[in-house]
Amino acid sequence: MQKHVKKNSLSLKRILLLLIIYILVFITIFSFLDYYAYYMINVYLLILLSIILGVISTYVHIKAKGRSRVDDIVDKL
Repeated sequence: MQKHVKKNSLSLKRILLLLIIYILVFITIFSFLDYYAYYMINVYLLILLSIILGVISTYVHIKAKGRSRVDDIVDKL
């Protein structure tokens, strides 16, 4: 059996990839909400809110020092 080596590197590339993934997740969620709300919400507001929530989620993810599925996606990129 192979031993799983825990990689504890937080490079700038890894942080940016986490940020991009979280922003894309929030943009997708807000796009569906806006679609079902008949495009009543301003698109720029949704993108700004997605960026803000993406930054907050990335910060919380880094401070938690846990491993999640998002880390698996980042490893594949």
